[in-house]
Order: sequence, then structure tokens, then C-alpha cells
Amino acid sequence: MRLFALVLLVATASCVPNNSQSNSGSGGAPPSSGGVTTSGGAPSSGGKPSSGGMISSGGAPSSGGKVSTGGAPSSGGKVSTGGSTSTASVDCPDVSTYTAVVNSNFGGSYISVDGNANKNYYMQANWWGLYSNEVEMINGLGFSMTNPTGVSSSNNNPMGFPSIYIGSYSGKPTKGSNLPKQVSALTGVPTIFSTNSDSKGTSNYNATYDVWFSQSSGGVSGSDPGSGGAYLMVWLFKPSNRQPRGSIAVNGRMINGMPGAWDVWIDNTNPPCISYVVSGAPLAQLSFDLNDFIQDAVTNKYGITASMYLSIVFAGFEVWGGGDGLQIKKFCATVQ
Repeated sequence: MRLFALVLLVATASCVPNNSQSNSGSGGAPPSSGGVTTSGGAPSSGGKPSSGGMISSGGAPSSGGKVSTGGAPSSGGKVSTGGSTSTASVDCPDVSTYTAVVNSNFGGSYISVDGNANKNYYMQANWWGLYSNEVEMINGLGFSMTNPTGVSSSNNNPMGFPSIYIGSYSGKPTKGSNLPKQVSALTGVPTIFSTNSDSKGTSNYNATYDVWFSQSSGGVSGSDPGSGGAYLMVWLFKPSNRQPRGSIAVNGRMINGMPGAWDVWIDNTNPPCISYVVSGAPLAQLSFDLNDFIQDAVTNKYGITASMYLSIVFAGFEVWGGGDGLQIKKFCATVQ
């Protein structure tokens, strides 16, 4: 499903953007009661929208530059040397046959896991910026959305962040998440995020992870990670005229176990937001170990520390406009 120079009225996930080079944020508001028609599960008890956060004014993208074989820095930032471009297979066996229809701006529903009564997920509609009768149809560990007719919200922030998460957010804890867990104790976070964005274009929305870290073992208690916490985002592509919070700190970084190269955007406000954005062709899906990004951020002192606690993992779409028919085919995550 979470933040910048201007105040965002209601936002769940972190790094939200603004204007034509809008900085994206972590998400949106928690689901409200009602607005859910289920088949095979009960609707959530709901909750009020989060208080949101601040919007970063962003920063102009770097002018870039080709990466030399010797690791010379590009004109837009430091260049990472080395790293594998292979994609490791991950073990994320969760499947679900649960279905439901979410038809309110803050509606949501728990998603049961087939054969595992001790684990579930939560889907939240999260249209905190602008709501125009958008509908989400949950199908297993994914959903499709229809009728997102608006064009961004005030200050050009996303209209919302329809998403699925594990962890505890806004009084909606999921079962079996193994969260919060201290970063130093993580051995892996195998995860799959599969979308149909390759057939829908990438113009005015992103497909992203929004990962929240808290300072204490109590996890997240409010509408953001809190002072001493952090956000980490992984963008499968950068949409036209939109950008993460902050500015590029590193161009074309190679992350062990990940395909291609990644630009690292950093906003050092408290809590900081670190966004990894694929710098090559857009990706429609990833199957990987999220801990590779987490440990890369720790090692390079981007704003996440080993003493923090991984608390929530969201995956969804930040939508500024359009996106009718966008679909998460599957999201699953296992915290080890």
C-alpha cells in the first residue's frame, strides 16, 4: 500500500510526489468499514483515513550518464560497481481462492490463504486523494481495479494507493506475518509481485513496494513509521513525469540477485524515504528477496539501520490518473 514539502491530507504509504515531476509516497489511508462484498470471507471492521504526511517538492532527476566498465561515476551520481544481474527464484508458496468486491474509497478486506489458517493478507482500496467510484475486485492474492477517472489529487499527489500488505496497519493486523522483525535478524524476505502493467502502459501510475521500518519492536502505531523509522520503496518502473521523493543519490546501481540496474532516490527527512527505481526497461513483475534491497540500504547507510524493525510490507499502485484495468496478479511475501 506510505511525506513531502507540502502537507498531504490523508496518505497511508510513504513517499508521495507532487507536480509534473511529482514525488511519490508510500500509499494511502486505511480502509473504512463497509464497501466490501465478499465470497468466502468477512469484510474488515474498517478504520478512519490516516492523517497523511508531507509531500516533498522533489528534485530534478540527474542528467545521468553512461556507466563505464571501470565504475566511473556518472554526471548524475555515483555508480555502483559489481553485483549480479541474475534473478534468483524464491519460495513464496501462499495461494488463495478468496474473492471479494471493494467499492468504497477506504474499503478493504482480509484475504485468507488456502490451507493455512494461521496466515492472511489485507487488501485496502486507499483512495485518499480523490475518489470517483473506483472499484477493486479481489481475486486470490491480487486484485484488478476499474474506473479510476480522476487526474491526481491536490498538489498533484497520487489519488491513492490501492494495495495489499502484511504486518499491522491502522488497526488491521494480518496473521502470520512474522512482523515486526529486527533488520539485523532478517535472513530473507522472499516475495513475488506480478502485475499486468506491461499491457496497460506506465504513464501515470507506478507499481511499487512500500516497506515501513519502525524504531521500536512495537512496530508502527500511527499513519507513518514515526521518528527514527524509515520507508523503502521498490519501483518496477518510473512513470512519465513522476518521480520518487528527494533526488537521485546513485545512478545505475547493481543489486545482488536483481535484474538490471537501479537508481537510488533518497529523501533524508525524518522518517527518510529510500526509493529503488529500475533504470532500464519497465518491469511487470519481480520474484526476488526483498532483503537484498534492505541490506543494500543498510550497508550503504542510505537511512535504514540494522537496529530498525521491519514492520509492514505493502505492494500496490500509486495512481495519479488512468489505470483502468490495472491488476496485481499475485503478491505474496514471507518474512524469515
